[in-house]
Amino acid sequence: MRLSVIVPCYNEEGNVKRFYEETVRALGDELMRDTELIFVNDGSRDATLAHLHEIYESSEYHVKVLSFSRNFGKEAALLAGLRAAEGELTSIIDADLQQRPEYILQMMEILDTHPEYDAVACYQDERKEGKLMSFVKTCFYKVIDSMTDVKIAQAASDFRLLRRPVVDAILSLPEKCRFSKGIFAWVGFETYLMPYTVEERTEGTSKWNFWKLLKYAFSGIISFSDKPLIISSIVGIILFCIAILMMIVVVIKTLIWGDPVAGFPTLCSLLLLLSGVQLLSVGILGQYMAKNYTETKDRPVYILKEELKK
Repeated sequence: MRLSVIVPCYNEEGNVKRFYEETVRALGDELMRDTELIFVNDGSRDATLAHLHEIYESSEYHVKVLSFSRNFGKEAALLAGLRAAEGELTSIIDADLQQRPEYILQMMEILDTHPEYDAVACYQDERKEGKLMSFVKTCFYKVIDSMTDVKIAQAASDFRLLRRPVVDAILSLPEKCRFSKGIFAWVGFETYLMPYTVEERTEGTSKWNFWKLLKYAFSGIISFSDKPLIISSIVGIILFCIAILMMIVVVIKTLIWGDPVAGFPTLCSLLLLLSGVQLLSVGILGQYMAKNYTETKDRPVYILKEELKK
């Protein structure tokens, strides 16, 4: 098999058939006969699975449909797709057609003509999202780059093409709490960054919002760095030293000048500051413990309810 195309789907009933038709048109009959389309239905609550059944029954090409027992998230869908992929090259693309399948041909050409590269990762040449979202993403990449030895390409998306050794390396990582952007960077290999233009979504709505992205970003930092723990410890040491100095100053002032201890507002502010820092540190520690708890339970990342392939 020359090419595997992994397509995570969640509530994409208005897009999957059009995506299939556009992909067949873009890749052409010859390449499609040496390509497998792997649709991963991530517990969709609409008619996505029914449409995938129709595609599977009517298609003359290699089509696989993996359906989860419930919604496990895009990270689980990517893992399931990678495990099912058998091609020499594996592409990951969204079903909403914001990422055009024509770019897969461009990525294949890059790998065919540049054997020194092991993967191609696409990034948006012009962002079409809001200023707040762009600002948050920029801050995230700066923070995670400063906190980890893994350098994640800023603005690089999951839309990419991987050679077989890269896929095998990713599958060799056993963790349950997965952060694909970090994993792609951690396994190494030479990656070519290719710009692409994001198309407007014609059907459905985006599954991401500000809070989901913020949670995803924080999860990525926790997964690939222990520096938040170090920072919280350093802040604790600094506050402890400041408290000792303040205590010495208060004692000296009281003994020499008889000054009273600072009043209620000062005491209240200090208590709020210290309790806030303590809660923040406990929260950071709790995130690491939660990750460890999830890993030690050793539950599967996803559960397959149905698998179709031909």
